Amino acid sequence: MGNFFRFFLEGKGYEVEVAENGRQARKALQNYYHLVMLDLKLPDTDGLTLLREVKGRHPRSEVLIMTGYSTVKSAVEAIQVGAYDYLEKPFDDLDALEAIIDRALNRALARGETFEDDTLAQRKKVMEKIGFVAGRSEKMQRLLTIAEKLATKNITILIRGETGTGKEVLARYIHAVSNRADQPFLAINCGAFTENLLESELFGHEKGAFTGATSMHRGIFELAHRGTLFLDEIGEASLAIQVKLLRVLETGEIFRVGGEKPIRVDTRVIAATNAPLEKLVAEKRFREDLFYRLDVVTLTLPPLRERKEDICLLAEHFLSSYFEPDQVPRLSSEVVEALERYNWPGNIRELANVMAQVAAICDGKTILPEHLPAKITKKQREEEQAAAAPGADADEVRAQDDPTPAPDQRWKEEAAAVLAAFIREVDVKGGFDLPAFIDDLKRVTSDAVRQLIRKALEESGWRYPQAAEWLQTTPRVLRYLYKEKN
Repeated sequence: MGNFFRFFLEGKGYEVEVAENGRQARKALQNYYHLVMLDLKLPDTDGLTLLREVKGRHPRSEVLIMTGYSTVKSAVEAIQVGAYDYLEKPFDDLDALEAIIDRALNRALARGETFEDDTLAQRKKVMEKIGFVAGRSEKMQRLLTIAEKLATKNITILIRGETGTGKEVLARYIHAVSNRADQPFLAINCGAFTENLLESELFGHEKGAFTGATSMHRGIFELAHRGTLFLDEIGEASLAIQVKLLRVLETGEIFRVGGEKPIRVDTRVIAATNAPLEKLVAEKRFREDLFYRLDVVTLTLPPLRERKEDICLLAEHFLSSYFEPDQVPRLSSEVVEALERYNWPGNIRELANVMAQVAAICDGKTILPEHLPAKITKKQREEEQAAAAPGADADEVRAQDDPTPAPDQRWKEEAAAVLAAFIREVDVKGGFDLPAFIDDLKRVTSDAVRQLIRKALEESGWRYPQAAEWLQTTPRVLRYLYKEKN
């Protein structure tokens, strides 16, 4: 392989030196090279070890990793260590090979400055197009750099992260900077459907495949052909669905429900989960072979509490969507402190919801602590009380002030899934009583609100201030709603 690159690159006018093993490479690296092309599999050393030595001795040298498919995971680790990118063997596309070598050399020759400016400008342009605000934290910037490298590769990506960290937005960004950007990006939540309905949504069905299948239906794999399919909450898929997903990833073929002929699809899959798949594998709830197929490349989104420097930037972004550009209220210093102290268990999604509430009640030019939900300012009060009470920490203060847990607020996705499944089965052409449907929704919603309020009051010992804090409203509003619903 060394002779191939010598012949190829010298023919392009580059000066080339070849080392056939780690010992020769270490000797050669006494000199500075703009570009080092490093195979992960060397006869006498580990490629990642040698990479660290290169970056330690010559931090301005750019490194391209050469790898086979079986070691793509290690190649991604190499990018995290400091490699510019990786090349996957065999090198069939010489034009693409030359292009990536040119980019790496241009970055090295420019000492990173011009190259970085162009990269950041392009990143900002794409983010604005899809409405993605990543923040300025080092963790997110490093994650985006790796995501951009992976976007150009035709490999499956697994995104991990807590609920609300922005897994789908990251998937959209990867699609937007890939060579599939002009093709469809489609998303589906694997936990939002029954097994049979999910199979039909993913793979489609033939006419007459089951009762109610009055026409052929193309699945989302077909609709995303040549584009990207985002499979959210992959851990929620049944074992039967997992078998079919594994087949698609291995063969690039699907069978519609009730179909007999395979259909070729060129669909890039990005999967996501907030569940520990390794644990699900051990519990026999997730197929081991599918796990290893998905876990070739993993991107882990940090929770918002580990990105304190991004919180206010994101808050201002969400606020800006509710006001005219010159009328967006500023965050007071007390609010900034409260936002950064809060742990954000719901992550970015929770922050977006909080800013929506703030925008609804703030009619001035400044966001003040009283505009925030009580749960946000509560942590700050706890810490202040703990500081004022010798021997007591914030957890002890919280235990005294909040003896019972808040009711579960996770309901939107399940309710939306039920409604979506119902609407898909409605035959609107056959006639549907929309006014009655609206009345039924109002009745069901009103009953749910009544039950939720009663549950909060019962669990709080009928303490309206505590129940109101849990439900993120005020005792006055809660009393009004309780009387109205009862």
